[in-house]
Amino acid sequence: MKRLLIIFLILGVLFGTSTFASAGWTLTPTILEQADHLLTWQVVCTSDGNALTATDIMASMGDRLKAKVGGSLAMIMSVVPGTAGVIPNTTIDVTLSDANGYTLYAHTSISKDANTYGLDLSEDYKQYLPIFGQFKLALNDIGDSGDQVTLVFYCWKEKI
Repeated sequence: MKRLLIIFLILGVLFGTSTFASAGWTLTPTILEQADHLLTWQVVCTSDGNALTATDIMASMGDRLKAKVGGSLAMIMSVVPGTAGVIPNTTIDVTLSDANGYTLYAHTSISKDANTYGLDLSEDYKQYLPIFGQFKLALNDIGDSGDQVTLVFYCWKEKI
């Protein structure tokens, strides 16, 4: 059993993924794709039945993942609600903010039933969102404990 646990820990470090729980929510970020200067990553957000207060997504990343995402510009976001037993009970409100708590992007009433593709992250801030040491996410109470929503970020980075 101990060996199996060690293997899983090593695999988590190697693949640069990690899971982070804050106030009961679980945030699980992963890299999806990268090519030249383009990077696509996601964070699966699993609810605890309450709203998620502004929580640093970067703190939920391993060092390897953080190095890839940090210093990039978030250009587009897609929102993918859970399905079947983990579908949210209500529409989704997303707020992204920086280390100082300044709101960089806020969008409300995103569908709980269908994927929402191509949200322009320059909409509020009037430029693409810089991801530094902290990139905070807040979500409304989307329903029951275990309900999920996945945020997919499409980013530009000069050096990956």
